[in-house]
Amino acid sequence: MWLVRLGIALLLSIAFFSAWRSLEKIPVSVVGQPSMTGPIQSKLERPFFESLAAETGIPLDVQYRTIDTLGIRDDYQLQLLKGGALDLVSLRFLQNASSEPTLLGIDLLGLNTDFSTARAVVDAYAPVLDQRLRERFNAKLLGIWPFGPQVFFCRSPIKGLSDLAGKRIRVGNANFSPMITTLGGVPVVIPFDNVAEALSSGLVDCAITSATSGNYAGWPAHTAYYFPLGTQMGLNGYVISLRLWNSFSSGQQRALEQAFQQHIDNIWSFAKEGHEDASSCNTGGPCIHGKSFHLQLVEPKPENYSLMGRIAYETTFKDWAQRCDQIYRDCSADWRNRVGPILSKQRPADVPAMQGSNP
Repeated sequence: MWLVRLGIALLLSIAFFSAWRSLEKIPVSVVGQPSMTGPIQSKLERPFFESLAAETGIPLDVQYRTIDTLGIRDDYQLQLLKGGALDLVSLRFLQNASSEPTLLGIDLLGLNTDFSTARAVVDAYAPVLDQRLRERFNAKLLGIWPFGPQVFFCRSPIKGLSDLAGKRIRVGNANFSPMITTLGGVPVVIPFDNVAEALSSGLVDCAITSATSGNYAGWPAHTAYYFPLGTQMGLNGYVISLRLWNSFSSGQQRALEQAFQQHIDNIWSFAKEGHEDASSCNTGGPCIHGKSFHLQLVEPKPENYSLMGRIAYETTFKDWAQRCDQIYRDCSADWRNRVGPILSKQRPADVPAMQGSNP
């Protein structure tokens, strides 16, 4: 009889211990990138969050879901974070810029055209974004990473930017509109998941995304020309609620920061390698990780970069600065002081430098 009692006591102890351990778990609701955006989401982001508790030694109960499976708008992430519905988001900068315009400043169209420049801009401007997110959304920026250069997939022949005139161009956000309109094109805002159908039906003539995401989503099956002129770097970031962040001990915070920094470094390396591989896959070259297609490669000419740079400085920046300064008085001044010197070497010779407190 005493053995039975001992067994029951052990079972009750185990059950109690398990229940107690479950109460120790820290629930974390995470919203990731759309599942259709490609391997950065499926091969890096999802595994990172699924192993975050083991990696940091923090008893996290992470519930990771892609934003498309939740059925919520990807331009409403900051409001949901601020309201407490979410704990941590893989923030889509372009889509959420209407809520916080400084998000655009880190990746202005026509200015971030290569990985090294983009990394320097991120390092210089991230403190501004972090401060704005803290003040307006009670959130902390954990890091910023790229999808890679945002390039053109087109159905009809194109030789350069001037050939976009009259074409309907899919963009991810209305912030592309000034550049596309200046080129004579018609910007059409379409969610990423619906772009393949829009290309297939002829609703749009061209569409912009990273080489990797476009390849993964099958855009080359509905297009014929690949124009790898980078319009921006497709920067996104991880943002955590300060309510949750402040509940961690200083040691746990350090462990999380280290884990996110390593993860973000991995994405930067992966994005660069992925861009090169996907570009090759899209145009019938060697293909290691993507799907092989045979789009006609349209090499950007120097005058394409010059024209895009001019539009960026004379149209895109001015339009963004005017809107951002209305919400945040020092917006464009902060940008000029921090980012202007980094980009000065790229600007057209006859365009004034954008640094210091005046244009």
